[in-house]
Amino acid sequence: MADVSTETGDPGENSLAAAADRVLDNLAELEPELVGAAIFGPEGERIAVKADSERWPSVAAELLAALEAGSGDEDLDSAHVARADGEVFVVKESGLSLVAVTGRFVLASLTSYDMRMALRDLGRGKTTGRAENGGD
Repeated sequence: MADVSTETGDPGENSLAAAADRVLDNLAELEPELVGAAIFGPEGERIAVKADSERWPSVAAELLAALEAGSGDEDLDSAHVARADGEVFVVKESGLSLVAVTGRFVLASLTSYDMRMALRDLGRGKTTGRAENGGD
């Protein structure tokens, strides 16, 4: 999976982007069926992306915006869509959003949990260099 992230001139944003890249690397270790993932900030700005398609980040942003618009007065917490060929997960935590696409038949509850914990750690500034779920 390629990194198609863009960096900004703000050192604080670059630090967050580097930590978010590590979070996506860890998530890829935890979720071997991960096809693509993107982390977005509170205003929908792209922070980090791991995907094989350069078009995928904009599609993920559009999906996130549509889900938020469709949630009405409620704050979007999470979403899960399963199809015959794959699954899409959206989780919001700590002011950040993570959109991920996986192959079919992943453990949905575990995938959502891993995503939520990854965002929670990123929001608290606690990211490590590797997955803690048995990844070497």
